[in-house]
Amino acid sequence: MGESGERDVTQLVRRVSAGDEGALPLLLDAAYKELRAIAGNLFKGQSGDHTLQPTALVNELCVRLLDKESSDWSDRKHFIRAAATAMRNLLTDHARAKRAEKRGGGAATVTLDPGSAPAARGGGGYDVVALDETLTRLAQANERLGRVVELRFLAGLSVAQTADLLGVSERTIEIDTKLIRAWLQKELGA
Repeated sequence: MGESGERDVTQLVRRVSAGDEGALPLLLDAAYKELRAIAGNLFKGQSGDHTLQPTALVNELCVRLLDKESSDWSDRKHFIRAAATAMRNLLTDHARAKRAEKRGGGAATVTLDPGSAPAARGGGGYDVVALDETLTRLAQANERLGRVVELRFLAGLSVAQTADLLGVSERTIEIDTKLIRAWLQKELGA
């Protein structure tokens, strides 16, 4: 997204935060392409038999945002971070519902390598629900590290994009990435 597009989204975010109900549909329209790209990256790490698709994920996100009473986003970066978190939550809710349907069998899996192919059933991926619980613990211990996982690994953003959204240096994101990989391997036993 170009600089003028980012400014437009930021202006719309501020209008929504100020209570302008008519601005939210405009915001969703302006940010849809970027949200769809994030959703597409999220699905690169999902198992091939996932019943939810990227477009459906973005549409569900939009419905939830439209139903939301208020928002407190400060700018485009804050909105995108919140949207990535909401998408993770939607995927986790979907995985929990699917697991409940199957009474504990066939949990969805996700890989933690940006740009990776979908995880094969039963191999190479992490259970989405277990990963969500682990990420929640990580975010409670260190909020930035939790955000790095969401943006870098789950949403598939580059080091530069993640650094920009979080307002830190690229070197910080590189160091965080190494720390996160080691921590997740220890926590998830992979």
